Amino acid sequence: MFIRPLLFCGLFCFSLNALAQDQTAMQIVQNVQSSLVEVRAVSTKTFATGTATYHSQGSGVILDSYGTIVTNTHIIANAPHIYVGLSDGTILEAQIVHSSDADFSFIKVTPPYPLTPIIWADSSQAQIGTPIVTLSNDNGDQEHVLSGAITDVINNVDTNNVDAFELNLNLFHGDSGGPVLDDEGRLLGIIMGKKLSEDNKSYAISSSKIQQEYQDYQQNLK
Repeated sequence: MFIRPLLFCGLFCFSLNALAQDQTAMQIVQNVQSSLVEVRAVSTKTFATGTATYHSQGSGVILDSYGTIVTNTHIIANAPHIYVGLSDGTILEAQIVHSSDADFSFIKVTPPYPLTPIIWADSSQAQIGTPIVTLSNDNGDQEHVLSGAITDVINNVDTNNVDAFELNLNLFHGDSGGPVLDDEGRLLGIIMGKKLSEDNKSYAISSSKIQQEYQDYQQNLK
């Protein structure tokens, strides 16, 4: 039987390594670290020779003190078990409570103490050239702080609202759900993916789009 252990080793083996970034970028991430989580989706499949456990991983951002978190839908889709690792090493099981038509979902944990929510940026005001800071996995073993800029603003064709950003960063699948922060550590968006045919071209869902659906979700709970 092969069962892979559930290990959280991204934000919780957190070591800020210098990859052409300055101390300011590292300080921005350190200041919001308690609002960031690691997300793992776990499923099992039984074969004649035993049981295999499959994992997909990414990051998430805490939206409120009572346990609502945003992450990418493609990380957690169809997974029977979703686990969230907090910055202090606490691991909690999560449930999906809302999935957007875009590639993000809200998941919910029951925290043992009030969590620290991220502060929203007004991503509708972001422009080409706006500086950003984010995180990238080093083969899933360690998080690196990366600094870059918005290289394109992608508007909704119907509403003209800002839906997404193009970034001049080389990010990968394991970086999904990670925060895109402005120079004050506020949430501009979450990482969605990269353009496979080009280096240094990745995409993020705007925080304005996420925030609107979060507000609608909260309203529906009342």
